[in-house]
Amino acid sequence: MKKALIIAASILLAAAAATAQETQTQAPTPQNTQEIKDAKYTNDSIARLSFIEGKAFVQRASDLGYEEAALNMPISEGDRIGTSDGRVEIHFGKGNYLRLDSDTKVDVLNLPKKDDDIARLRVWSGHVFLVVGTLKKEKGIELHTADSSFYVLDRGIYRVDVRENRDTEILVYKGLIEAAGEDGSTLLKASQRLEIAEGRLASKPSSFIAVADDDFDKFNESRTSITGRELAKGRLPEDLSDYEGELDENGRWTYLAPYGDVWMPNDVGDDWRPYYNGRWTWLPLSGWTWWPYDSWGWATFHYGRWHWAVDLGWYWIPMSLWGPAWVDWWWDDMYFGWAPLSYWGYPGVIMGGAYYGHYYGPYYPYDSRALTVVRRDHLKDPHIAANALRGDSLKGLNRISLTHQNLGLRPAGSKISVEPINGNRVMLRNDRSTGLERDARVGSRSGAGGKAAAGSPRAIRKPDEPSKGQSGTKDASGKASTVKSPAKGKGERSSGSTRSSGSGGRNIRKKDGGSSSASAALSSGGYRSDPSIAGSSQAVTSGQRRTAYGYPSSPSIKGRASSYGDGGSGRSRTYSGPYTRSSSSGSYARPSSSGRSGGKSVRSGGSSSSGSRSGSSGRSSGGSSRGGSSRSSGSSSRGSSSGSRGSSGGSAHRK
Repeated sequence: MKKALIIAASILLAAAAATAQETQTQAPTPQNTQEIKDAKYTNDSIARLSFIEGKAFVQRASDLGYEEAALNMPISEGDRIGTSDGRVEIHFGKGNYLRLDSDTKVDVLNLPKKDDDIARLRVWSGHVFLVVGTLKKEKGIELHTADSSFYVLDRGIYRVDVRENRDTEILVYKGLIEAAGEDGSTLLKASQRLEIAEGRLASKPSSFIAVADDDFDKFNESRTSITGRELAKGRLPEDLSDYEGELDENGRWTYLAPYGDVWMPNDVGDDWRPYYNGRWTWLPLSGWTWWPYDSWGWATFHYGRWHWAVDLGWYWIPMSLWGPAWVDWWWDDMYFGWAPLSYWGYPGVIMGGAYYGHYYGPYYPYDSRALTVVRRDHLKDPHIAANALRGDSLKGLNRISLTHQNLGLRPAGSKISVEPINGNRVMLRNDRSTGLERDARVGSRSGAGGKAAAGSPRAIRKPDEPSKGQSGTKDASGKASTVKSPAKGKGERSSGSTRSSGSGGRNIRKKDGGSSSASAALSSGGYRSDPSIAGSSQAVTSGQRRTAYGYPSSPSIKGRASSYGDGGSGRSRTYSGPYTRSSSSGSYARPSSSGRSGGKSVRSGGSSSSGSRSGSSGRSSGGSSRGGSSRSSGSSSRGSSSGSRGSSGGSAHRK
């Protein structure tokens, strides 16, 4: 009897001790929320290529050569996008799109950040449509050309044509915009157009009939009818409503407590996992950013978390906070590995047909189906899925200790090759090297060798036999190696360096980096924002001075009450998650439940006016020939316009 009592008491004491230990280890935050708070990017800081047909190219802010554009390619400030015989669409989120016609070149000068909420674009040549579905504040979106500047005052649809003689024409299909030049500013409203030549307003605003007049108009109407559709279900946060159509076409929804509506992709293979079918690309603002090849992948890999269940497979839980990739990292001298984070902020584990969203033992199981590992020289490879380690090749890895810290390495440089395109035109192609170097932004915050930094304990909930299969593994080296940048050959430059002006006669030229008193010098994050372009610090007078980007806005020109509802402020419905940013304080807190609030604002669709333009001839869809260099604006603005291009008959006037 006494023995039985003693045994029972021992069991109770052991259970109490285990409970106390688990409670103690679960107290710290499982995710490095301070690092998220310290990030300078916001949901609007990184755009994506949401549509592409034909050939288009992107030049990163820190690179000399171009790389070929593809669907879902991340676009950040400082990037240049050029088309030859193709068209592209850039999605800036929340109903905002920029569409480029063939033979068009655009710089993304600035995108909203925590300390600068202006979106600023520059059109060097060609034809663009700017579709504004959300405008957080008047003049929050700027569009500049060589001889004019435009400040958006209302949601709408705007077309800008930069012709061969560097004249600019703007047409307002819907909305309200301010046009600024050397002799001042004027206001343009719906169904008005304006021509600007050599910085001077060539005429007063005149009326035109806003109907599809050429192939580019029709292309814009077609894309707007697709991107502007409203879906009745409203399963996503309002800020993510743009993605609901593509998710509905490529997967199915179900309700799953406590997360709410979750989404499951169609037609993924048995070995598929999140952050697998795509590649890593390094951006100066956000670091290593996932570029998904799945057409539906932008929302699902940059917002929310992934879980797995026997009866559902992989499913996505929507959240409203953007991130470059919601993963934990591991690395040693030979390999890089990562695993997707769960809803609760821990790296998910799939073992024995079960998913563990709170798991973190002393080491991450190498045989977890959520893990992806590649050789060190394959981190930047465009074919991650093809190069990932499988089966027995995973057994020889050092013990894997994942960390929430950012990967403390960045690309060490690239080589440039010349590729002929379309006759006598060439492209400087960016052939990336496999070298890596220390990322100074991360520094000592990362744990060495992929180990978690001290002071970041994690909750432990072990599945059965957590160390199964690891008895023969080697100890981690404890150090993260640094690969030195290879010696640079002739014509190569280090990342982030200022560029010399390019030579003519090329389809897509090097970025210019001349200096002046109003310098817009390059930094590692792209072109620096100029605080003088605020639209309120300088009165507009005849013969006004240009700033680093263009002509300043007039503080006397104000918008009107939005003609399209609330200016997009209604697109604010959010989902609560374990670390969702509060809209008022910017802090992160774990909610008691996942909730939604708010409603949808109505986005404008395509042009709906009927009729024709009297006395006007159609625009050429192919664009007119554009030769020579872009004019200097008294600042270190990038690049000149493209070399010779085939003429298509010039542009047509509208009366």
